[in-house]
Amino acid sequence: MSKLTTTIELTHEPQGSFFFSRNASAIALSSGIRSLGGFVGVYLPLYFVQIGGNPLSLGILTSFASVFQFFALSIGGFLADFHGRKRIIVLAIIYSAFLTASYALVLDWRVFGLLTVLAAVGAIANPAIHATVADSIQPKKRTTGIAIIQAASTLPSVISPSIGGWLILQYGLENGFRIACIYASVFAFLSAITAFIMLRETLKPQPTSNPGFSFRDSFAGQMMSSPLTPSSSLKVLVFSYALVVFANGAVAQYYVLYASSVVGLTAFDWGAVVSMQFLVASVLKIPGGWLSDKLGKRRIMIASLLMTVPMILAFTLSQAVIQLVVSALLLAAAGIYYAPAHEALQADLTPISMRGRITAIWDMSSAAATALGALVGGFTFQMLGSAVPFYIFAVAELAAAVLLISKVKEPDATEV
Repeated sequence: MSKLTTTIELTHEPQGSFFFSRNASAIALSSGIRSLGGFVGVYLPLYFVQIGGNPLSLGILTSFASVFQFFALSIGGFLADFHGRKRIIVLAIIYSAFLTASYALVLDWRVFGLLTVLAAVGAIANPAIHATVADSIQPKKRTTGIAIIQAASTLPSVISPSIGGWLILQYGLENGFRIACIYASVFAFLSAITAFIMLRETLKPQPTSNPGFSFRDSFAGQMMSSPLTPSSSLKVLVFSYALVVFANGAVAQYYVLYASSVVGLTAFDWGAVVSMQFLVASVLKIPGGWLSDKLGKRRIMIASLLMTVPMILAFTLSQAVIQLVVSALLLAAAGIYYAPAHEALQADLTPISMRGRITAIWDMSSAAATALGALVGGFTFQMLGSAVPFYIFAVAELAAAVLLISKVKEPDATEV
């Protein structure tokens, strides 16, 4: 068994203003460049079905991908806290770029599914990214800062689905999707270069005389030790987030299939809808983050969850294009406030020295929830009816809101 020969000294960026945080700007810019290729994920379900797959097999493969992601995240949390953040972020983006490019070469749905499973390993960088963001923002401005990063990261996504839809319209679904994959991989490589140049490491390795410090002791063992035992509010917060992820996992791959098969939208039409959703999200996310910092993160999270329920039901009841578009936009507007507030509240409850590992626990529970949600969504969509996954979404969101109302409290003092 290999032994670690370093401990970690925490280093901080100057935090006089969020807007001058180098790491926050680096994460936002790198993610924004990468999101220019986000149209691949938008049309992946359509392409998968086109080359021979079906909704159930899509759900099964998505579930397997989440299982791979689960184990990648467990390693990623350890690496983020004991080997630093920057290197793993850059390498994971490069890995994802290669996998995206390889999609363009695949014609068999089984091989394509295998590649999507392998692509999940790229999630190994998620704990490092979340930890870097939390390290780089003042606690009092944490939700607003996270919202700014997320809005800046997704702003290019306002146009990317329409670009993907145009490629499919011009070249057909199969050829258009493959061209889109090549473009997306180029943007991913540019994203990796940006992260490599701009990011600064927030953890500094220092020599130690403890040769017996092993992987098991540092990660698996410490996960169960008292310093890493999450507070009651943090445990419930993570579990409620897992319910939200389960809800989204049940429907994520099936919005486009529902829109095309039930309402009759073309790929280009759906791309325009997704572009408008990203625009709504980008416009509302920063004011929502500011509101969370002022009124309380927990309150905003609860309100967001409760508002998504009628919107998802309206989506499933849509029989005309205008109904579907309006409900999809309202759903994006209702749900956009939850994620920044959750990430900020989790950071408030977690000391900096263990953010990578606590984030890994959070992401691992999310991966498990996605695996289950994808299986449930795929089975119910194909076997019980195309609207059933969306009803499951509504029930899970309500359950998550009830947990937040009854069990979660914001801390009196936040972690830096």
